[in-house]
Formats: sequence, C-alpha cells, structure tokens
Amino acid sequence: MILERLDEPPAELQRHTGWTIKPQGACRGDVCVPIDRPFDMRELARKLRMALVHDEGHRLWALGPAYGAPTLASAELPDIILPDRHGQEFALHSLRGSKVLLVTWASWCGCRFDLSGWRKLREELHPRGLEIVSVALDTGGAQAAGPWIDRAKSTHPALIDEAHLLDDLLGIVNVPSGVWIDEQGTIVRPPEPAFPWRPRKPSAEVLAKLPALTLEQAREAQKIRIEPERYIAALRDWVEHGARSRYALSPAEVLARSPTRSETSSRAAACFALGQHLQRAGAPADAVRWFREAQQLAPENWTYKRQAWSLADPLQGPTDAYDSDWLSEFRKVGAENYYPALQM
Repeated sequence: MILERLDEPPAELQRHTGWTIKPQGACRGDVCVPIDRPFDMRELARKLRMALVHDEGHRLWALGPAYGAPTLASAELPDIILPDRHGQEFALHSLRGSKVLLVTWASWCGCRFDLSGWRKLREELHPRGLEIVSVALDTGGAQAAGPWIDRAKSTHPALIDEAHLLDDLLGIVNVPSGVWIDEQGTIVRPPEPAFPWRPRKPSAEVLAKLPALTLEQAREAQKIRIEPERYIAALRDWVEHGARSRYALSPAEVLARSPTRSETSSRAAACFALGQHLQRAGAPADAVRWFREAQQLAPENWTYKRQAWSLADPLQGPTDAYDSDWLSEFRKVGAENYYPALQM
C-alpha cells in the first residue's frame, strides 16, 4: 500500500490490511490496538508489525503486510473488491451462498491460455453450485489482461488485480493458483497450483517457428510437474459433497498450511508495491530499483520476479535491468520445484 504522508490514516488501510482506525485504536474484528495521538503511521506500522519502506526521492512510503503470523489471518476470506476488465468493481462477498474457485493467472504466464479451460469447467459445474472467479495479477491492468479475457470469452467474473493485492492477502507467490471458498465465505483450501487441463505439447511445426529463447523456454516448461487431473477430480468431489468432501479442509488445517510471513517478506512486498507504483506513474527506471530489491528479499516469490521481468522484456529474457531471467532462475530451482506438489 502506497502512502504519501504519515500523519493521517490511509484511506486504503482496511482494504489492504483488514485494519480500521476507530476511536479506540486500530481494530480488526474483535481486536483493537491502541494508537498514539496525533496519528503517526510509523508507530502504527511498528505496533501492527508491518514493514514501512521509504522512497526519499519520490517522497513515498509503502506499507507491507503484517509479519510474524500466518499469511492468512483467519480462514474467513478477506473483503476483496476488484475491477473487471471494464473497470466495474466486483465484491467476492457477493457470491455468498455459492462455492467459489478463485483462480489467479497473469498475461505474463502461459496459464493465460487456460482461461477457456476454466470457462468450460464452469459450464459443467456452475449448475451444481460452483462459481469460478479468475483474477489476473497484472501491473499492466486491463491493457495487459483484457485481451486475454476477451479471447477466452469468459462467462465467469474475470477480475484484474493491478496492485497484486492477493499476493499480500492470500499469500500468492506463483500463478496459476487456486483457492476454494465455501458458501459461508470460508477458505477450505488455501493457494495451490491449479490447472483446468494438461496443456497440449506444441507440434514440431509450431516449435520450428518460435524464436530461439521462446523455444528453449517451452522445452523447459514441458518438464514442469502439474496434476490437473487430480486437481479437477478433487474439485468435482468438493462441489458434489461440500464439507463432507475429504478435500475440504477445516479452518485449523487451512491456517496450518498458511506459511508464517517474515519481516523480510513484508519488506519485499512493500518494495514491490513501490516498484509497481513508479512503473504506473511513468518512472520505470526508478521502479527497477524496488523490483530488484523485492526479488532479492523474496526469491521464492515468482509473481514478483516474473512481473518485473515481463515489464523489461515480454519474453522475460536477460536484460540490463536485472541480474536474472525466467530461464536461468527456472533451471536453478529445477522443474520439480517450480510448483509445490499438491497435498491432497
């Protein structure tokens, strides 16, 4: 969350963090933390254990998410309101009463080709009570993600998360990721790799037309471990059996799978927010500094890396801006570690 001053509560505090400023202090649910008067954002950040990063040249600050606790504050889905490709805001809580599969993707990910797969799956499962919501994690907003949504002819809510808000709220670190939400708005499966189908291998004719770098990337990507058949079978079981499905986790199990966010990770999120803000404000050269720092602080976060690389080069290849690129980083971690194995 970007701040231009520290002496007044930011209007976006509740949307980004779940905390609201009230007369008794900063409150979230039944918990209230006393705050000093006059208001000082630095003091509040310290009390709430949130990194606060300053860009002196642009006179900006960025507030990272809370650290020292699980990424998910509870199994209840946070209030999430995001725009669609036409700028119309959509609130996820409006879907209470339906099961929801929340799928994150991006224009800079091969999973952009999966949108039609999710549309077809929705046609099958929507009559049985499932709604699918796709969310593009794209700093480029509708300009970047919109054409892919149009191409897929998406019939489900297709939203755009320009600020990567879901990274902070749900702990998304790679795409595609899926989150299952029950009729009461409770998360029953936290973020995990989600594919609607197994991508077809490109033909030799198609491969022959690819640029050398893209061809090399495609060959490496074919080694990635994915389990779409297992995932969709589990999803169908949950749609059919609800809370009785063995794939539906209890709130305690959901929180147990939510990693504890470190202070370093909170700072990385704040740095990434500064980078995005400067990129959108027309200062891409200044944004690189913060994108680089975010990558260094949170090397496990592929959304930070891939988003930044794609802004410098749509192919995410080597550039002067960064010391890394998709292919070299992919080979470093290994195809078997690019996505975690499904725990089902």
